[in-house]
Amino acid sequence: MEDTTHRVHTDQVARLFRLVQQELNDEFMGFTAQPCKYGIFNTVCDLVSHCKTLGELLEKVAHFYGLITDALQIQLNVQEHTAELSFNLQQPELDEGHFLTEFLMVIWHRFPSWYIAEAIRLRETHFIHPAPAHQDELRVMFPGNLSFQQTRNSLFFDAQYLDKPLVRTPRELEVFLTEHPTDIMTIPGEDNSLEAQIERVIMAINAEHLVFPRAENLARQMNISSLTLYRRLQQEGTSYQHIKDNIRREVAIDKLVKEGLSVDRVSEIVGFSEPRSFTRAFKHWTGLSPRNYCRETTASITKHHKNR
Repeated sequence: MEDTTHRVHTDQVARLFRLVQQELNDEFMGFTAQPCKYGIFNTVCDLVSHCKTLGELLEKVAHFYGLITDALQIQLNVQEHTAELSFNLQQPELDEGHFLTEFLMVIWHRFPSWYIAEAIRLRETHFIHPAPAHQDELRVMFPGNLSFQQTRNSLFFDAQYLDKPLVRTPRELEVFLTEHPTDIMTIPGEDNSLEAQIERVIMAINAEHLVFPRAENLARQMNISSLTLYRRLQQEGTSYQHIKDNIRREVAIDKLVKEGLSVDRVSEIVGFSEPRSFTRAFKHWTGLSPRNYCRETTASITKHHKNR
């Protein structure tokens, strides 16, 4: 909390949000006068699972929240070729730091993007509040033009997205909900960043275990110079080592949780010489040991099934 030079990992932030929502029994996390009971988002997802298009989904979401709470108003407006999805709190003064507003806008940009398997490209994002100190973070969260001190909190995008079909299966939705809000807090859809390109190259090298080429060899495979590779990674605010850690983490979680492999086997697959080193690294990545992470994930899945 005190070290401002380091980022908290997505998994840890997601667990914090989920725990606050559960303890308060309020998905709005105390930032509204009227709570939104924990489980409402799951109910919304059940309702929209019967929708055919993105436009139908967003209309149903706006209607549903209008029925269950006065604290939040969601509206979908279409003018010519532009769709506007707006979010307005009944008492915005209760949302100190505009946390809930930004959180809701992230959810309802990324969840629909996930559902159509395509990142919804934002034309503009409007906020009613002045530009905050974390303005640069908002540019990452909401790619495109940002405008502050506007009349509504709104996401603007091409209206053609509203006709996109929902392509996720009920099983995919079930898995998504067990991991919520972790997946929502990552960039959705196709990612053409250099980091994503590097990940695709590495994952294609060996299907059995991870192999990380030297940076010079990686640059050669990508038909760029080593200097260009380092410069572009720096521009994206990352590094080759950071990318390798992210790949190891994602593969490790997939092998541990979804495939049920042992810690020793996963350690070998992701390139650690001994399980103890892997366990230390995994705890650094997620805040939990591999076994505790699996135990917590299993408990979350079990709880979700009971709630259904």
